[in-house]
Amino acid sequence: TPESAKPGMHMEPAESLRHSLLGSPRGPVLGPLGADGLKARAPAPAAPAPPALAAAARVSSDGYLASFASLGSILKPAVLAGVVGSWHRRARRRELKQAKAVRTKLLAGFKVEEWRRGFFEPDDTEQGFYFIEDVDMPADLCGTFFRNGPGKFQAGKDMVTHQLDGDGLVLAISFDPDEKRVCVRHRLVQTQGLLRDRYAKRMFAKGFHGTPPGEGGLGIDPRKNVPKHTANATMMQWEDKLLAAGHFGKPFEVDPACLGTVLGNEDEGSWNIDGALGDAGIGSFPRVCGTEECLTFITQTPSALSTTVSYLEFAPGAWRPRYPNARQIDVGGYTRFSDFAITPKWFILCKPPLRVDGLGAALGKTFSEVLDYDPTGTSELIFATRLKRDEAEIVIPVDNLVCEEFVNAYEDGNRVILDMIAADRWDGKAKEGRPKWEETDESTWPKLRLVRYEVDLASQTWTKTEGPVQKNLCFTSVNSTMNGKKHRYIFGAVSQADAGPASGVVKVDMETGTVDEWLLEASEFCGEPLFISKDGEEDGGYLVTVTFNGEKNSSDVVVLDAKSVSQGPICRFSLERPMPHGRRACWVPQVTFTPDEMKRKTTLMRMFAKKSMEWSAVDLGFSAIGSQALFQKQGTKMR
Repeated sequence: TPESAKPGMHMEPAESLRHSLLGSPRGPVLGPLGADGLKARAPAPAAPAPPALAAAARVSSDGYLASFASLGSILKPAVLAGVVGSWHRRARRRELKQAKAVRTKLLAGFKVEEWRRGFFEPDDTEQGFYFIEDVDMPADLCGTFFRNGPGKFQAGKDMVTHQLDGDGLVLAISFDPDEKRVCVRHRLVQTQGLLRDRYAKRMFAKGFHGTPPGEGGLGIDPRKNVPKHTANATMMQWEDKLLAAGHFGKPFEVDPACLGTVLGNEDEGSWNIDGALGDAGIGSFPRVCGTEECLTFITQTPSALSTTVSYLEFAPGAWRPRYPNARQIDVGGYTRFSDFAITPKWFILCKPPLRVDGLGAALGKTFSEVLDYDPTGTSELIFATRLKRDEAEIVIPVDNLVCEEFVNAYEDGNRVILDMIAADRWDGKAKEGRPKWEETDESTWPKLRLVRYEVDLASQTWTKTEGPVQKNLCFTSVNSTMNGKKHRYIFGAVSQADAGPASGVVKVDMETGTVDEWLLEASEFCGEPLFISKDGEEDGGYLVTVTFNGEKNSSDVVVLDAKSVSQGPICRFSLERPMPHGRRACWVPQVTFTPDEMKRKTTLMRMFAKKSMEWSAVDLGFSAIGSQALFQKQGTKMR
């Protein structure tokens, strides 16, 4: 009892109060007003608060106890009771709010604001490339790492409302162990949409993920409602072509040295793989079949009544379709598939549980405008044969989890075993008015878990088990030689705790259930840890990823030994400029460039880019008989 308080005024010490605020779900409870004044009833015993949480409450609790002591000398107990009660409630609300903010960060395991800083357009380098000397790298790590991801989020005053509507940015890092140096360069994919935005100084057209067109231009310009292709999802190298691809449009060829966009056979500058894509674009991440060694991916064309999915396969090492007509199926209703899996006999899809705005679908709106998660719905696993094309698909309803990506699938007699990353809900929409990464409360993010479905196709029954990683898992893969085969190891990017963005690298042993992980600091984040094989063993190789540190505004390249991930990097070096968050990557072995080669190729690319801007159509108007495409392919080979 402070000496300055009225006789009979009993108060807890400050340290006890701080403990009760943070350690007890109720906090201190004030007793009734009696003859001796207001009494504080002791709270139930509770565990000590974490130091960070206690610090969050220390300033305010000490301050308001001191205020009580000074008031106690001038107020009567009855008056003091009302003042104390009111101040206590307000102070408690304030302290709990502060404690909750700290607790959220501790539980999430990462710093939210530092993560949000990773959505930016990086500065160009003066030469278009730079070399880092004296890098201590593995002697057998020779080749180039190509990574793709959104790298431009604003045009004029307009900002994208979903990060996946950002323009694709290719980052290339060439490892030359003989010279102990790496060559680094980055460049935006020069899509028609990017050039339109730059010329118009606004978001010229809407995005697939909900970004609206910017204000300005002709109000009835139909091109505003043709979604922009951003080529920002992945990189793929096959035969002699390196391609930057999104999940909606046709891919763009990229020069592996200077990263110039090589103009293809479409008017917009993309490449339709010599007609193999038809009117559709690449609709998934590509996979190389472990048994046939062929490149595979899907296209998907939704309509109001059905969604047509085509499976394309290309012969080993060639851009030649294996079959004159691609395998094609029609799935009932308008939907969107995030990925597919492949086994020697089956192509596999997972249809998510979604509600559809039928009118919007009929009017040609994008998937983010017409689809919404249905928590009472059911997902469907769809098995389509690769061999007997006249055989009907097998459709098996499962639960209501949403497949974000397939890790791998393999056959075991009549059973098919599927490992996938499943979300507890679908989250494909962005709210209007601000970017999704700014308004999202990390505690509400969908949880991404590794799950295994074992499906008996004869009885059409299934079982599901959760994987050993109880954290968010994404950007997963297996050794590419194991695609469609029984695998043991899974590689991926993992969050710090049970939710949040990728902030570490993990290897999961599906036979023993052991998890081998390496985590970054709370302010560091990463994209796909790309597995690069070096011998015949399933986990014999390296995992390469690029980090972003939001506190230091810097990026590092990290190389891990896939056999001992938790031992940490065997090679790590910093880039001269920070890079935004990235997505998928590919590796092209034995491709490196000397300083003279880079200077010559970059000079040539810049010359082509300048001429392309001079010769391209820049008419923003349109006529009654047809609109101008604006920045069509013409005049040069590259831009």
